[in-house]
Amino acid sequence: MKILFKISIYTYIILLLSLLSGTFREILLVYIIIIIHEFGHIVLMKLYSIDINKITLYPYGGLIDTNMLINANSKAIFVISLGGVLIQIVLLIIIYLFFKFNIISVYYYLLLKKLNVFIIIFNILPIYPLDGYKLLNSVLELFFSFKTSINISIIINMIFIFLLIVYLYIFKISNYVLVSFLLVSFINYIKNLKYIYNKFYLERIIYDLKLNGLVSVRSKDNMYKNRYNYINGIDEKDYLLNNI
Repeated sequence: MKILFKISIYTYIILLLSLLSGTFREILLVYIIIIIHEFGHIVLMKLYSIDINKITLYPYGGLIDTNMLINANSKAIFVISLGGVLIQIVLLIIIYLFFKFNIISVYYYLLLKKLNVFIIIFNILPIYPLDGYKLLNSVLELFFSFKTSINISIIINMIFIFLLIVYLYIFKISNYVLVSFLLVSFINYIKNLKYIYNKFYLERIIYDLKLNGLVSVRSKDNMYKNRYNYINGIDEKDYLLNNI
């Protein structure tokens, strides 16, 4: 399948601003690291036989459009979401070896190390659509119902967005494009929740999912993603066919 690679308008804005401010070299290195980060996700997606439709480069990182179901196993999502961080840890080791054997200078070693660590920390923040949000939600799904997991993730998301804005304000870091993009992405995510819930239910009807164990729940709002649900004693497929 042909993979389409796109660059977001937000990314072009940041690249243009970096040219005007004299930081183009640093920003270019950031995006090289981001591309390597996304490669880590892609490798694990291929191991799980997930098809990739499109890769878009945004200011915060890359967004990979796939055929992955909303009902995909939470443990698989957790592993795939870790792929970027894992390959960046490997990259840190490679950067150190390049420095040790005098392949790169002290300046580039320290710069690449700093940028790499920053991207790792930033990506594990539990803010949609960063990897940290997916990691958080995939863990919550192992213990809570699908909707409850999302609700908890949203609350934590809002707290961390607020803390990020406060941090940038205190340290006078003017990254308005990045913050704006995260806020717009989060708002659009909230707006699409009804679609996400409906797709979650439809997938339960259409696909024969590999699930772990059974659970009895009171309504479809209490359904667990990784288990087969009996809703008021009724098989989930039969119940959903008559209630969505």
